[in-house]
This record gives sequence, C-alpha cells and structure tokens, in this order.
Amino acid sequence: MTSKAKQTATEFTETLNRLGWTLEKASGCVVTISKRITPNDPESFRDADMLCPIYDLPQTEPGSTWGTDGGSIGGHSAMMHGVYRMNRSGVSRRIVSALSTMI
Repeated sequence: MTSKAKQTATEFTETLNRLGWTLEKASGCVVTISKRITPNDPESFRDADMLCPIYDLPQTEPGSTWGTDGGSIGGHSAMMHGVYRMNRSGVSRRIVSALSTMI
C-alpha cells in the first residue's frame, strides 16, 4: 500500500511532466519547480503563470510561495531569461521527502 504522501508526490510529478515542468529541488519543507518559456513572449509567460502546479502542493505548516511569477519583479527576469521558477515552503515534510527521491 502506498502512503498518502507518496501518492501526492507521484501525482504531482505526473502533473509536472504532463505540463512540461521540472522538479528542481525538494528539501526540508521547500519545493522548487521550473519551466522553460520563450524569452520576451508574453503568451508563453502567461501560460506558465496561469498553469503553475506549485499551488497543488499542500502546506502543512506556515510558509509562502514565491518566484518569477507575475506578482513581482521576478516576472521580468522570467521574461528576459526564459525560465519561470517557483518555490513553495511549508510543504509537508513527508511529501518533500517523497519528492526528493524523484529528482
């Protein structure tokens, strides 16, 4: 029988793969994902911003979500360099542990 954390991690990585995202880091209570986008292409940026799966990860302790999204200057960096990267802290340590084995 698969644990709930392992199942959540597996489903999350399947979603990442289906949508073209990469799991970069899973350590402690922080997960980092990224996606290549077309530099200086507002539509490519918008799609990544609107369909970012990082929000699917449950937070079980206080944390935040940050990165190169449209809510900050980081969005300008994503547009210029063609990499959309997001982080989420406060993620269940069991899920993070399961994700760390999938990198």
